[in-house]
Amino acid sequence: MVSLFPILRPCFHASEPDCVTRRFQGTIVIIVSTCIYCRRISSEAFPAEHVIPQSFGRFQNGLTLHCVCRDCNQFFGHRLELHFARETGESVVRYQYGIRDGVAGIPGSRLTARITVPGPTFGAKVLLAPDSRPNRMQMLYLPQVGFAAENSYDWKWYLPEELNQEVLQSLGPNTQLRYFFSSPDEEQMLRARMREVGFSSNTKHVTWATILPQPEMTARITYVFDSIIRRSVAKIAFNYLAYAVGEDTRLLLRADFDVVRSFIRDEVIPQEETVFIAGNPRLSEESRRGSLVDGHMIAVGWSADERILCNVSIFNAMTYQVMLCRTYEGLWFPLSNAHLFDLSTKEARAVPGHLLIPI
Repeated sequence: MVSLFPILRPCFHASEPDCVTRRFQGTIVIIVSTCIYCRRISSEAFPAEHVIPQSFGRFQNGLTLHCVCRDCNQFFGHRLELHFARETGESVVRYQYGIRDGVAGIPGSRLTARITVPGPTFGAKVLLAPDSRPNRMQMLYLPQVGFAAENSYDWKWYLPEELNQEVLQSLGPNTQLRYFFSSPDEEQMLRARMREVGFSSNTKHVTWATILPQPEMTARITYVFDSIIRRSVAKIAFNYLAYAVGEDTRLLLRADFDVVRSFIRDEVIPQEETVFIAGNPRLSEESRRGSLVDGHMIAVGWSADERILCNVSIFNAMTYQVMLCRTYEGLWFPLSNAHLFDLSTKEARAVPGHLLIPI
């Protein structure tokens, strides 16, 4: 005899997450799992879903779930986590911990790095990359052209692909011009691009200056906090709620959580904001000193007005607050959970939830 029924978790014992069947006194029981995001029902074991994406470190006793289906797991990895790990302030902090080996600030991405040292290259765009020195990053210089009005220090820089006739038509009669390049080939490429878009030194009174890269620079980092990044943060928060309630799908699949669920999985923009930024960014090591942990913090609990909130802080670089539920209509249940993810010890440990949730 075969009995088919849904359960609260993907298996009877958390230590055996891959089990899908059990035999009791001759009866084969097929365990059915329900995805907390797309509601897919399956008798196959779901893969491990990490509360904190592994691109931000691997931890002993790291928090993992088995209530997210394979399709959602892959969707989040390719469509959300990839951008959060490459195109945010937190992605830059990964260099400081030696857990990023790619380049940041690629033209067209959400993240931009600009030189902030006063002087002729102020505002020029650069790439960020790992440094040969441990846990450091370096700047890679991009060939570009800068324009400023006569007697002005407000330079606007354009990469070759950004130069067009509209840019040239906006220039005043006494425009200053600067080339920023690292090699003669880059210089020739910039000059060829200027001719290609119709620039002629005979049509403008131009001040010419060529600027070579300097050995030491500092950069200002900006990024677009769009729905992709918001959804990435909200997913971490909802995953942590799932962990805190023991992957109880009867609770997690309630309509009370449909707003945040639809926002994360299907980009259904809620009528009211779901993800908020709390405080100023702290991207440097100095600005993060004195934090509770050298790593990440996450906490979930009830607010004073009975909403369910989650605080997420990756590298202590930025604190986000996620509104998981504005109006909960079910039976009240205790919820005050918090974890610290220590990058120095590579451990995740629970702490009293009230330490991190502002009420």
